[in-house]
Amino acid sequence: MKTIMRQDVPAEETWDLTAIFASEEQWEKAFLYVKQSCETFFNKEVLLDSAEHTLTLLQTYDQLVGDYSRVSSYAFYLYSEDGTDAINQHRLGRAQSLGKSCASISTAVVNALLALPKETVQAYIAEKNELSTYARFLEKVDAIRTHTLEPKMEDMLSALSPALNTPNAVYLSVTSSDLTFEPVHDQDGKLVPVSLFTYMTQVETSPDTTLRRNAYKSLSAGLNNYQHGMAQTLASEIQKQSTIAKLRDYPSTLDYLLHYNSPASGSFYEGDGVSKHYFESVLDTFQQELAPHMQRYARLRKKELGLDQLLFSDVKAPLDPTYDPSITFAEAGEIIVEAVAVLGAEYQELMRKAFSERWVYRGDNVGRRMIAFGGAVHGVHGYSFYPWGGKLFDLILLGHELGHAVHLNLSNDNQKIINNSQSLLFIEAPSTLVEHLIVRYLRENREDQRLHRWLNMYQMMSYHHNCVTHVLEAELLRRLYTMADEQIPLTTAVISDTKGEILSQFWGDTVVIDEGAKLTWMRQPHYYMNVYPFTYSVGTSASTVMANRIEEVGISAGEQWTEVLKRGGTLSGLDLYKLAGLDLSSMRVIKDAIAHVGTIVAELEQSF
Repeated sequence: MKTIMRQDVPAEETWDLTAIFASEEQWEKAFLYVKQSCETFFNKEVLLDSAEHTLTLLQTYDQLVGDYSRVSSYAFYLYSEDGTDAINQHRLGRAQSLGKSCASISTAVVNALLALPKETVQAYIAEKNELSTYARFLEKVDAIRTHTLEPKMEDMLSALSPALNTPNAVYLSVTSSDLTFEPVHDQDGKLVPVSLFTYMTQVETSPDTTLRRNAYKSLSAGLNNYQHGMAQTLASEIQKQSTIAKLRDYPSTLDYLLHYNSPASGSFYEGDGVSKHYFESVLDTFQQELAPHMQRYARLRKKELGLDQLLFSDVKAPLDPTYDPSITFAEAGEIIVEAVAVLGAEYQELMRKAFSERWVYRGDNVGRRMIAFGGAVHGVHGYSFYPWGGKLFDLILLGHELGHAVHLNLSNDNQKIINNSQSLLFIEAPSTLVEHLIVRYLRENREDQRLHRWLNMYQMMSYHHNCVTHVLEAELLRRLYTMADEQIPLTTAVISDTKGEILSQFWGDTVVIDEGAKLTWMRQPHYYMNVYPFTYSVGTSASTVMANRIEEVGISAGEQWTEVLKRGGTLSGLDLYKLAGLDLSSMRVIKDAIAHVGTIVAELEQSF
């Protein structure tokens, strides 16, 4: 149990936030400056009667977004260190309140630009070349022109955003505060506490079959007590999106979720406007072609674990539970920096700075955030939060989060912030590519065959998480949104039975799908994030094939990838992949990645 307080965490285990603000006083000064900038903006008439005035508006808006980004990031990072600290809570609350004002300004800017005819905007750009600097932002505004409501309606939706976010807020509140589970006994008779977090991060992959199965029963029983209220919450979220899709005149809710990304939304990640057909092709390809490989792996797991039946609680059980090497943070840094050398000197130097300049918070203290992330502050550099556990597993996941941090650092350094909303189709590729590079580096520099087998099992776990769990989440969303469009009531039974049907179709007769498995839709917040889950599978597929390409071509392919990362949000995901030499417009890359999974399963079958 954690007993260390934040103030007792050694400095080397914390990140250096002075690069954002040197002191609390500087943050306060910046906060008041952004607040005053918002008030000044609202007190002025938005004039777009000339190219000059339009350029001034975009420059002012870009500066404001960048200033707010630093203010909000600093507050969020300190809250991540210790969410129980009252000062951190207050600071974050102030930053979030300020964010509402900035969101209103974003809506006002977009409304003003949409009020201009497209031809006028083009004429302004031709007249004032500096406007081309903001071409991507203007392009995004134009893309939503035919689906935008009257300005007063857009203002109303913006003002109602906290209320419209209620389903997600309720879900997070219930799962973090209200849901409780009975403690269970492990194989030694020891009583073990159960929570959603510990189950998914520790128990689910435990070698103790008794603990896994008992915890799964406890988890299922706890979820069962809240299933009707949570089903209503999820149904409300889906109905909300369905209603807005109709208001914006989209043929289906999925078309809306895949296309509409308002520059005023404040979302850091953007969809690529891919078609519903593309979305469904991704889901169909994975379910049809990946399922046979995962079923083979399930049969291997059942055999090696000596189980009569492979229950849903057993699908992530380790096959070599006694192999769990330890590694220091310093050693992890050396390996990661060496592993990414194939991406070129510029990329490697940024990764080296992540360790030498303390980009990572890894303190194990009371109140810290539990979920890892990687990000970057515009105008500063990358940051990552990672609950370091000191195992080989942590090495690769730390590399994943730092892959996000370096990618966003490169992107921020080379793009204006209002142009730089990252592509959902691309965002998981840079991070998972670093995972592949670490695995390959260890294979090439370590002779231990048991390690090589462990690396294969790690990769299978990664594909399970990114290309099975998330794809099947997306499949449930596809079916539920289709039902909503057809005005079919989304009752508890409909949601759970649909989830059970999806799992049964994927796993066939290799895994027992019981009533608890049908409730797994209650475990994840992804169902409140539009169609985000399917993007993991696209990014993971691309990084798999890109890693193979770098191995075949060499550092020139890696340096090409780094140059692509610098383009940030100025291109769609499909165009970014194309620049890197990957054609994601068809299913070819995805099929190649799935075939790669098949070779890993074959190697594991042979190794056992």
